[in-house]
Amino acid sequence: MMRYLVLAVCLWVPPATAQQIDTALRHAEDAYRRITTLRAEFTQTLVNPMLGGPEESQGTLFLEPPNRFAMRFTSPDGDRIVADGTWLWLYAPSSVPDQVIRQPVPRGGMASPNLMGQFVDRPLERYDAEYLGVDSVGGVEVDRIRLTPKVGGLGFRRAEIAVDRADGLLRRMVVTEESGQRRTLVFRNIRTGVSIPPTEFRFEVPRGTRVVGG
Repeated sequence: MMRYLVLAVCLWVPPATAQQIDTALRHAEDAYRRITTLRAEFTQTLVNPMLGGPEESQGTLFLEPPNRFAMRFTSPDGDRIVADGTWLWLYAPSSVPDQVIRQPVPRGGMASPNLMGQFVDRPLERYDAEYLGVDSVGGVEVDRIRLTPKVGGLGFRRAEIAVDRADGLLRRMVVTEESGQRRTLVFRNIRTGVSIPPTEFRFEVPRGTRVVGG
């Protein structure tokens, strides 16, 4: 009897916590579905357990759901990732100046142009969720939720999202990739419904650069 009692306690989720998960994720999903365009400044931090210290970069993110997306880096200057609706382009002249990688736009995983949507589009169907509590990102109060994929093949083991308690937008994402690398993205100066020039979602292959893949 004691064994079954312990099992029941382990499986039981306090109603308040379950309600907090449901409320926060529904808030985030509703906010995402209202986005027509989004522009935000970002800071990205990569921590690779095999390579040591963190690697930080920053720039501006543009999003037009579901499949147009761009990250224009100011540090390192000139690096960019562009999803034009058909192709995903990855160009890092700071490390490989004579090469650009092209591949069909993925529908999911870490390479998806649906950077925010992949975590808040039907999240309770796609992930096991754990409520981690209230936190603050850049002075904004957020709900922290850990998401673990119910199926494999997405390129990451788990993600932690920080949902703005006021507007439901994602203020931070911490993704642990299959390799063990941890990627943290913090967003600030988020603006939605803004006009984004079409050129932001267009990639012109620089002269003398070879295209790999696709």
